[in-house]
Amino acid sequence: MFTLILFLALQVTVSEEMACIGSVVDYTMPAELYIAGVEEEGSGILATQGQIVYLNGPRTGLLKVGDVNAVVRPEGMIRDPATGNELGFYYRDLGSVRVESVQDGVAIARIVQSCCEMIKGDLVISRNARLALESQVELSNDLTLVPSDSVTGSILLGKENIQELSTGQICFINLGSRDGIKTGDRFTVFRHYPPFDKREKGVMDVLNTGRGYIDTRQAGQGSMEFMLSGRTLPEKILGDVVIVDAGESISTGKIINCISVIHPGDFVVKR
Repeated sequence: MFTLILFLALQVTVSEEMACIGSVVDYTMPAELYIAGVEEEGSGILATQGQIVYLNGPRTGLLKVGDVNAVVRPEGMIRDPATGNELGFYYRDLGSVRVESVQDGVAIARIVQSCCEMIKGDLVISRNARLALESQVELSNDLTLVPSDSVTGSILLGKENIQELSTGQICFINLGSRDGIKTGDRFTVFRHYPPFDKREKGVMDVLNTGRGYIDTRQAGQGSMEFMLSGRTLPEKILGDVVIVDAGESISTGKIINCISVIHPGDFVVKR
């Protein structure tokens, strides 16, 4: 008798997607370079792919024609859903711009990739291109066991603050390179079942009234409730996440398998 373990060659992300995943970092990014104006200045406030934007900031003089930089927007502080502790700052990826001209105090750049509209005040940062990711993965199922000796963390946030996560969506977990996490690592997502609620037995009593025999279960009801209060249940398996960008303390993951809806606060364990 043997167990068949199925590994799938999976294209986890493509390069265009990687430019738009976002990040959570434990520091605030300085405004050394930012969008100060848009092509339709005076009549519009948004800039999209192909349009011109004007860059200001202390780093303007260091730019060179042809430089490609990422554009991000600070969204706010995030907290641990379990403890409420402040963990880092969420930055939304907006796309990238290519420098077309550098003048005294201003650079002219064109939007070459757009995740969403850019506005004045968005930050322009230097960042190495994130590579697409392909991985050999073993997908979890309802019978998957959660290892007791592996690195465990939790989901902090869904991209754009989505609260109900499923296959294909981006999330952030409270583990990073300092915990030994690297790009390509797979995590199983799970949730602990709640403690036994003795009111459930009360519902069954109502459903079983009116029968033509004497219910003898009442005599042992107290002891059964005691035993149920100490019951042992496995963890509820929810799906799988692959790390697509490992930060120092917080990493970005993509859900590649969803058995049941995943929420911020659910646990992850490294496979």
